[in-house]
Amino acid sequence: MKVDIDNGKVVGIITLQNSNNYGAMYQVYALTTYLENLGYEVFVLDYEMTRDNSSYSDYLKHPLRLLQKVYHRKSDLLRFIKKSKQAELAKKKEIEFDEIFDGFRKKHLKITNEIYNYHRLEKNCPDADAYICGSDQVWAADFFFTSAAFLLGFVPNHIKKISYAASFGKNDLELHLRSVFKEYLKKFDAISVREKTGVDLVEKNSGLKATQVLDPTLLLNKEDYKGIIDYSLVPKQPYIFVYRLAQDEVLSSWMTEIIETISSHENLPIYVVSTNSSYSFGEAWEEMAPSPGQLLGLIEKSSKMFTNSFHGTVFAVLLKADFLSFARDAFKDKQNIRITDLLSQLGVDDLYCPPFLSSEDVIKKLSYSYSYDDVFEKLGKLKEFSSEFLRNSIK
Repeated sequence: MKVDIDNGKVVGIITLQNSNNYGAMYQVYALTTYLENLGYEVFVLDYEMTRDNSSYSDYLKHPLRLLQKVYHRKSDLLRFIKKSKQAELAKKKEIEFDEIFDGFRKKHLKITNEIYNYHRLEKNCPDADAYICGSDQVWAADFFFTSAAFLLGFVPNHIKKISYAASFGKNDLELHLRSVFKEYLKKFDAISVREKTGVDLVEKNSGLKATQVLDPTLLLNKEDYKGIIDYSLVPKQPYIFVYRLAQDEVLSSWMTEIIETISSHENLPIYVVSTNSSYSFGEAWEEMAPSPGQLLGLIEKSSKMFTNSFHGTVFAVLLKADFLSFARDAFKDKQNIRITDLLSQLGVDDLYCPPFLSSEDVIKKLSYSYSYDDVFEKLGKLKEFSSEFLRNSIK
């Protein structure tokens, strides 16, 4: 739903709300719901970084950095061409998910009427008592992805500036971005991050202290999601459910092969959801395009659930699924950090499958014994700490 901003006890949020990604939707829905339960009026800025011309300037400013990045990530022209051949499939999927996520935004998120770029925010920042940047990877300031908007550079000094569960998504910061973060972070009233590596990055690059807190999706209980959980797509027979995000092709093949082995062993059909993968998963996989609520229903009712997504892992825990989390990439400093950090905090490290683990060792993990009572006891303590940080920061 679109809202105008009124005076009062108001909190503004800037995050990745325009992304056609389930995790992006869940985290902003959760943070909004939590703050509203505290009695705040909340709005989400309709901010589009693509409207900022400055966001493209790094292509020309740092040509050497571009070459380094291509080398270290082993990007190559042949892989790009191969992916481009699948553009038709990806485009069809993009249109389908545009409709799904636009419907969720309109129904469940209070987004500003005006669409902002950074210049417009600097010139006319919507009034609020506090601004929060986060959650999600708002600080994943990779070479081609950085904006002072996610560091609240547009917020006047008299308004509180808070980061909640902001994520870098890696354990190091590009050299040319270190001074940028230091400049803006020193103006914050409270800084919290989602991963332990984020705590270290803030201190290393700004000399400031940051607090590690839970992703906002974990501030809510299953009951808080009842308003959106939808079981209408749940198959009548037992099934394996896979929620996966795009990966390097070799890593994707590894994950696919293991899941198909388990499917054959357990005699269970495979249902898969992937918003950003252009690959077709073959005849053994039935692709689905659920709403965010339907996705939660599919996770909860699955016989086994496999994911390489952080938020997939979050909801597997919240909905007490029988699950394993797979590596998203093969780099120590990237996407896997979020998953391993959370599972470690909850005392279930063995539910993570590192890159290229053998199928025999993955299958052994299916019999890993743990208690959800113990998991939720640890989660309860983390939730209490995170909630206290957020409440005190806004006061």
